[in-house]
Amino acid sequence: MFSMSSTRAVNGYSSEIQIGRIVTWQIESAPVDAFNMYYTGGGNWIAQNESTIIFAIDSFDEDVLGYLTIGNVSVLTNDTDIAKDLTLGVWGTPTQWWPGLIVNVGQSNIESLNASAYASAERVSGNYLNGTMITSYETINANNEQHECIVFDYDQDPTGFGEPQRTHLAYSLETGVLIEVNTSYSFGTPYELAFRYAGFAQITVVDLIADWGTIITLSGVMGGVVLAVIILAYVKLSRKK
Repeated sequence: MFSMSSTRAVNGYSSEIQIGRIVTWQIESAPVDAFNMYYTGGGNWIAQNESTIIFAIDSFDEDVLGYLTIGNVSVLTNDTDIAKDLTLGVWGTPTQWWPGLIVNVGQSNIESLNASAYASAERVSGNYLNGTMITSYETINANNEQHECIVFDYDQDPTGFGEPQRTHLAYSLETGVLIEVNTSYSFGTPYELAFRYAGFAQITVVDLIADWGTIITLSGVMGGVVLAVIILAYVKLSRKK
């Protein structure tokens, strides 16, 4: 068991998870077909391999809220709805498990996350997503760094139609950020998404605004149009670098 003594902020999130921080991932494998982002309201999304997923943290409630950019979609949403749309979890019955892009850190939170993961895959009557859940602690390399992670590997039991869900998720024990993903299923149209942590942006949303000399009040939900422009600016700056 690795040490889980990182500094925690409000609601159990790491001190690294702050309003204005921008987290990025690189897509290694994306679905060929467009899939609907029903829960976030983002519409149909499609992305290219080696493109960047961006999540700009906006606020905290019971969940992390922020502006997600993936492929052709940019949407203001919460982490649970992102998890549902991208299949970063298990829709078990009666226990749903949607850890998403960022989880709470600290030993008690990790233990609770682990218990929920197993409960979501439990072989009980009515649970269509019953299957095998295995967790482990591993060191994973991403963004040229070693990350001590809790790793979840879920295999759904065979179904009568399509291909069962297979989901691999690894979370940093220090920051709670999703480090490595490979998730797939098929209900006739194959879905496979794999991506890897690419780092925190060296600048924050607040820094970008300051650089532009623009005075904007960052309270509650950031204006969608303004934040969309900020995200596009960040992407362009990253590509230049």
